[in-house]
Amino acid sequence: MTFDEVINDIEKMVGLELESIKPGANITLTGVNRTTERIELITSAGKEKTRPFSELRKIWDKLCLLPAVHVDSVLRGSGSSRNQPETVMANLPYIEWFFLDKKKHLALMKQLTHDYGTLLKMDEIKATDLKDKLLNIGNVACEIVVITENIKETAAIYEKVMGVSLKPISPGVYEQYMGENRFLFVTKNTLKGDIEPGTYVVVTGNVIGSGNIVDIDDRKFEVYIQGDLKLLFPS
Repeated sequence: MTFDEVINDIEKMVGLELESIKPGANITLTGVNRTTERIELITSAGKEKTRPFSELRKIWDKLCLLPAVHVDSVLRGSGSSRNQPETVMANLPYIEWFFLDKKKHLALMKQLTHDYGTLLKMDEIKATDLKDKLLNIGNVACEIVVITENIKETAAIYEKVMGVSLKPISPGVYEQYMGENRFLFVTKNTLKGDIEPGTYVVVTGNVIGSGNIVDIDDRKFEVYIQGDLKLLFPS
């Protein structure tokens, strides 16, 4: 899903009162101005406000990259009332919320789980899984992604060499942590996007755009291959 499609979905909520995760901070969405690239709203106190698309894009980009997002951290330095863009995003039918360390987090779901203009707090089992994933990612120093056409054979070889079993985390995707290193094993035919089998290192930084984007474990990566060097850049 593109950010333009997210804006289209936000426009469907114009005229609705949107419940805030923060008690007493409901807003009513009154407009989506594509010319100025701002959403228009009225606060619970009756004040007319606008918020820029750029805030929503920052949240969306992080939701596509990470298992869950703390909006206040994403919008740090973006002024007060950061709960307003948080409220808009949380009322979309494919976003749920939960608390981690008493902080509100949003998470992108793989399907629609509730109606437009409503909130849904994630059930505790799913929330616990996401919390564990967030904590693990926060401690990862190096991430290796193995793309394979035969996940059973690849997993068996790895388990024989390392003496540990891989943990399934979604259809066709397995992981294993060793200290600060995360190994991700992915079945090629489950992926959206074109990528050749092989072992890739996940790195951050600027890359000359290859234009080849692939979705892996609900995260988007740009694929870079030069000779024997295979890299994935979070997109």
